[in-house]
Amino acid sequence: MWRKLRILSQFELRQTWDDKAILFYTLICPTIYFVIADVSSKGQPFGARNIAFQLLGYWVYIILVGVLNGFQFGLVSMRESNFLKMFTIIAGDKRLIFYSNLIVQMVFVQAEIILFDIFVLVLNPSSLFLIPMMIGGFFLNFLLIPIVAGFTNFVLLLPLKVNLTSLLMMGYILLAMLIVNLPYQSDSLLGVVLTILMPSSYMIQFYSTGLNMLGQATLVNAGLLAIVALFYLLVGFYPVRHMKLQSNTSRY
Repeated sequence: MWRKLRILSQFELRQTWDDKAILFYTLICPTIYFVIADVSSKGQPFGARNIAFQLLGYWVYIILVGVLNGFQFGLVSMRESNFLKMFTIIAGDKRLIFYSNLIVQMVFVQAEIILFDIFVLVLNPSSLFLIPMMIGGFFLNFLLIPIVAGFTNFVLLLPLKVNLTSLLMMGYILLAMLIVNLPYQSDSLLGVVLTILMPSSYMIQFYSTGLNMLGQATLVNAGLLAIVALFYLLVGFYPVRHMKLQSNTSRY
């Protein structure tokens, strides 16, 4: 099994590297936005307050777009082109295709966040004090990216065509980024509900607790994050086991 997973991961790596269009959305767009913010604010793109939390917003966007467009949409595209069916027959288990794709996308998302962080440090040297936070976030992402994949695995069960799936993901990303900016307390009822239901809100709370940005990481917050993570990791197995191999647009 491990040999098959390694071979599939190498193949997925080449496929992802050949198709670099996703980099426009995951890396170039947030970089352009940061440059515009830097120029318009005269060298203070994060403002004077809550600098660390604003950086988290860029990370949340990169991870969410990377998981949805690079990972989930990639699997849907493979299904619609019948490659998912072909690779499943070759590998003998469609879960191997899922895991190999997840590994590759995790590598790419981590690389994109590192590149973005380096760009932030170069363009805005006053952000050097964020380096320990960036290093901590890098290690937290190895846990966070699979959890976010669990949040969004429902996409694999939707009987939609590629174009409709793409529109759905764009709307989902826009909604998530709008909600994450709502003025609510993390320990309020709304904050708890959003942490449970929305990956963007969960990521903010995950980073805040993991990096101890709130001054003190309470046992209640850590427990809620752990329970939600366990739930989505377990529930995320269902779409993987039951996702269709047959295309919704092709009979073959």
